[in-house]
Amino acid sequence: MLSAHWRRPRCSVVVVVVIFLGVFAAVPSAVANGGSGQRSNVQHFIGLSTDPSNMNAFVIATGPIHAKGTDVTVSGTRDRFKFPRGTLFITHHASKPATNRFDKVTCYFTFTERGTYRVTGGTGAYAHARGNGRYSLKGSGIACDQKAPPTVFTIEIRASGPLRF
Repeated sequence: MLSAHWRRPRCSVVVVVVIFLGVFAAVPSAVANGGSGQRSNVQHFIGLSTDPSNMNAFVIATGPIHAKGTDVTVSGTRDRFKFPRGTLFITHHASKPATNRFDKVTCYFTFTERGTYRVTGGTGAYAHARGNGRYSLKGSGIACDQKAPPTVFTIEIRASGPLRF
């Protein structure tokens, strides 16, 4: 899916962001460690992937909840984060345009983005989850052939913010 137009990094970044943004913007679900009170805690999330064609990236949550989950991309601005004790519903928006760089000689590309996210609900232990926060995204790879996926690819998304449940 990320194989086309690597020589035009802006298109590539948009595709990567759509696929992986939710991965780490939604990680706050880890906060809902099974309680049902009006607790409010800061949750930290990390989204990681090395596969540009994988629609389900890993989400690592640390803080009140300590869990590994999966990000399921619903749309360009919505994601569903599945954790062992429930699912979170996330919306996210870039607050600044992405920055993209591509070196034609080495075929090395990088991209970054910053934005905000909102937890709009959930299921299971996270049924009443509400929260918001900020995220930052960094990605890089090597891709010379516009018709093939990158030879090397990494993306990391970090997000944090309060979560109420």
